[in-house]
Amino acid sequence: MYRLKIEKIVDGDKWNRDLKKSENSNFFQTFEYLESQSNSTNKLSFFISIVDHKNNTVGQLGITLQNKILVYSSNFLKSLAIIISFLGNRISWAGGPIIHSTDIESRIDILNMILDGLEKISNKNNVIIIDGYSTPFDFQIDNKYKKQFITKKYSIQNFITYITDLTKNEDEIWEGLNKSAKRDVTKAQKNNVDVKELEYNELENFFNLSKIWAKTKGIEKSNNFVMKENYWKYYQKGIEKIFLAYENGELTASHRIGYFNKIMYSHSLINSYSKPNNIGGSYLTWYSILWAKKNGMKMYDFSGGEAPDVEKEKENYEKQWNSLLSYKKKWGGKETEYFHFVKIKKRISHKITRVLLKIDWGLRNYKKNKQKEK
Repeated sequence: MYRLKIEKIVDGDKWNRDLKKSENSNFFQTFEYLESQSNSTNKLSFFISIVDHKNNTVGQLGITLQNKILVYSSNFLKSLAIIISFLGNRISWAGGPIIHSTDIESRIDILNMILDGLEKISNKNNVIIIDGYSTPFDFQIDNKYKKQFITKKYSIQNFITYITDLTKNEDEIWEGLNKSAKRDVTKAQKNNVDVKELEYNELENFFNLSKIWAKTKGIEKSNNFVMKENYWKYYQKGIEKIFLAYENGELTASHRIGYFNKIMYSHSLINSYSKPNNIGGSYLTWYSILWAKKNGMKMYDFSGGEAPDVEKEKENYEKQWNSLLSYKKKWGGKETEYFHFVKIKKRISHKITRVLLKIDWGLRNYKKNKQKEK
C-alpha cells in the first residue's frame, strides 16, 4: 500500500508543498532549513518520504546526519572531539514526523515505515544515536503512537512548550501576559528601544552579539567570513526573520524566529547582558508576536524544554530548565506537550562521547560562573 523513499536530493518546492498538506509542519522540516544543514562541513541531510500507490506523499521526515561531536567550551576539547568522531555519527531531527493521514491505523503504518527508514540510514552510516523531537502541533500523538517508538527501542522524554493563538486580537494577547512581561515591554517603549530587521550591513553586529552572548555561557565561538556569507544566503530564502534591539545606539539583543505554514517559532533570543536591566530581549519577544500576527501567522511557538519529572533531581532540573521555561511561560501561551525520542545504537561509543560532553558541560559552567564574578 505504501512505499518508502530515502533521498539526499529532492525538489524543494514539492517537498514544502507536501508539508503544507498538514497543519503540523513548521520550518524545521522545510527544504530550505534542511538544505542549510547540509551546507555545513560536518552534516548531511536525508529526506524520508512515504508515498501511496498513486505516488502521493502521505508522510515526511527530514533528518540530519552529523559526523562530528559538538563541544563548545575550548579549542582543545574541539580537537579531541574531532579525534574520537570516528566512533560514529548522530541522526537528529525536529518537528516531525509529519503524517498527512488522520486515520489512526494509517498513521501507525506510515510511522513504522518512517522508523524503518531511519533504521536503514543509521545502519549504513555507523550511527551511535538517533534522536528527534515531535511537533507540538500533532495532537493525535497517543499511547499507541508512542508504543511504536518503544517497540523499536527508543526512550521517550516529555517536553513542554508554550503556544500563543494569534487569531486572538492584540488586546486579548496582551492581557494574557504576566505583569513582569508587560512591565518590560512598557519600559522598553518609554525608553525608545529601537528595533531593526537584520540587513546585510547589520550582519557583523549580529554575529558579534552572538559571540558576546556565547562567552557569557562559557562557549568559545568563532565568526568567520564564510559562515556569515552562507548564513546570509540562507536568510534570504525567507523562512527566518531576525530582529535587533538597540538601546541608546548599542545593540543589546537579537531574536531569531522561523516561520512556515503559518506557524512562528522562537528559534533563538540572545542578550549582550551589557546593561544590568536589559529589556531589549523582552521587547523583541513582544515585537515578534505582533509581527507574526500582522503577517498572517496563526500560532506562535515559544519553543520549550524538558517537562518537570518527580523522579529526576530537582536541583539539576531547575538549573538547566527552570529559568528558561519561566521566561517563556510569562508570555501567556498555552502549555503544550511534545516528545523527545532517543535510540542508542552503539552503547560503548555513546558512553565515551557522553564523557567528553560532560567535561564540556562542566567547563562551560565553570567559565559561565567566572564571567558572572566579573
